[in-house]
Amino acid sequence: MKKTHDIIYGPARAAACRHRLAYGSEPLTERHVQALWYDGDLRPTDLVTSVGEAVRVVHPGEWNLEAGPDFKDAVLEVGGRRVVGDVEVHIRPSDWTAHLHAGDAAYSNVVAHVTWMCGPPPPSLPEGAVTICIGAVVAADPMFSPEQIDLAAYPFSRLPGPERPCRACIGGSPELAAMVLSEAGRRRMAVKARRFEAILALRRGEREQVFYEEFMAALGYKRNAKGFRAVAAAVPCSVLAAEPDNAASALAAAGSFVSWSRSGVRPGNSPERRLAAAAELFAHGGALFLADVASFSPEALKSMMRILTRGGCLGRGRAAAVIANVVLPFAIAERRVDGPPEWLPPEDVSLPARLTAFRIFGRDHSPAAHYAGNGLLIQGLVQIHRDFCLQLHPECIDCALGDMKLTGLAAIGGEEERGGS
Repeated sequence: MKKTHDIIYGPARAAACRHRLAYGSEPLTERHVQALWYDGDLRPTDLVTSVGEAVRVVHPGEWNLEAGPDFKDAVLEVGGRRVVGDVEVHIRPSDWTAHLHAGDAAYSNVVAHVTWMCGPPPPSLPEGAVTICIGAVVAADPMFSPEQIDLAAYPFSRLPGPERPCRACIGGSPELAAMVLSEAGRRRMAVKARRFEAILALRRGEREQVFYEEFMAALGYKRNAKGFRAVAAAVPCSVLAAEPDNAASALAAAGSFVSWSRSGVRPGNSPERRLAAAAELFAHGGALFLADVASFSPEALKSMMRILTRGGCLGRGRAAAVIANVVLPFAIAERRVDGPPEWLPPEDVSLPARLTAFRIFGRDHSPAAHYAGNGLLIQGLVQIHRDFCLQLHPECIDCALGDMKLTGLAAIGGEEERGGS
């Protein structure tokens, strides 16, 4: 009698998978397999693990466009037990080893290894992780072709699961949606301002250095924020002001001791380019004056943008993010302004903001019509993602944003202490 492993990974099924790799004029790629896993309309329902356990996908996970596993926070039912964690997708099981995931801490929470081709599970998978061969099931359909999958539609134009409750309540009313996003954006500014208040209270007499360090952290994005803080501590802003001609070399030298994360970082956003921009802004551009501004009128904000982007120091999206994440909250913390204005320069729409927008407004919405022109509303999307989307069951059951009685506003206003920075 054949073992379960032999049945699941027999030569006939493996041959079918290989055949489909070269189907038609478009070869099947890893991104095709990601789309098959993500999209409930494409994903087979009769999936099993390498040992024959039935798999039900409650939530395929959030499509991760940054470094690390392909999908974060998936929810599966495997053999009747609930499994929550990350999912990594490959063409072949051996790709796990070939891509050097073994021993990489970023992949330690992988609970499912989804592959197109069948084969023995890699021995270095995290303990308890299951292997799911999706290609053998898909290839059983003689009508399947990779050309049927519109790769450009993923992940944002295709969302798994039914319409979200927040869309039914909020997305159909532009006025209500703008109110909810604005309120969430104000909450996000308040949370950031409270954090600055706490830091300034601990570091009395160092306000300019605190501002400089937070500014530097914003230049490093999330991935390299810690490294930029370390550089700012090693080369204080007073040194840059005292020796402006040596600022670039001093920051570069300090940066050479940092282990930078470069995965997915565009050349224009490299740590070296950002450190050079910091030298220009603080040593020659007088960026510290931003720690004292008291007006955030549209004219004042546009003037700040011109200063931050002058000579290509920063792109417009990053400059707007610095204003929203550092300059404005710092001013609120020091009581120079009462709160955020109705409009902020639009920053780049991050992955969390984009996912939240697609849930609220649907797949075919126009970002320009709803939020893309106002940084406060973009900040609101991020805060809603933190306060609601990350806290709830993936099917969005009982989300307060879908409750007509609350309309989202009371829920956001009543959760002042829950969100992060």
